[in-house]
Amino acid sequence: MNKIIIVFVVSLFCPLLANAGTIVVAADHSDLASLSKSEVRQLYMGNTNNAGGYKVKLLDMPEGSTLRKSFYSRVAGKNESQLKSYWARMIFTGRGTPPRQVGGPMEMVRSLKADPHALGYMDEGDLQPGVKVLLRLP
Repeated sequence: MNKIIIVFVVSLFCPLLANAGTIVVAADHSDLASLSKSEVRQLYMGNTNNAGGYKVKLLDMPEGSTLRKSFYSRVAGKNESQLKSYWARMIFTGRGTPPRQVGGPMEMVRSLKADPHALGYMDEGDLQPGVKVLLRLP
C-alpha cells in the first residue's frame, strides 16, 4: 500500500518539477539589465553577438540535455535535429559558430561569474548568488 501511495505522489509532483522555469542569466557584474525573447533568439541563433550595445559570449547546456531541448524549443521553435542542421549550415557557410557548451548548471554559474560578457540559461531552481536573471521564459 505504501508503494502505491509513493508512486501516486511522485507522479503528481514530477511534472511540476519538470516545468520549472527556464531563465536567461548573466553575472551580477554584467552590464546587461534585461533581454527580450526576440533578442535571446537572435543571439542564440547566431544572428548577432551584441545585446544592449554589449558584445556577449554565449554559453550552452550540453547537447541532448532536457533543458537545452526545452530552451531551443521555447526560444527558436527548433528541436535537437533541426538545431544541428541549422548550425551545420551556419558553420559551413562561415556565417556563425554555435555557443560554447558547458558541462551543466554548476559550470554555467562558474563561467558566468568569471566573465561579465558571458550569457547563458538555466533552470530557475539552479539560480545562485552572483548571477542575475535577464529573462524568464514562459
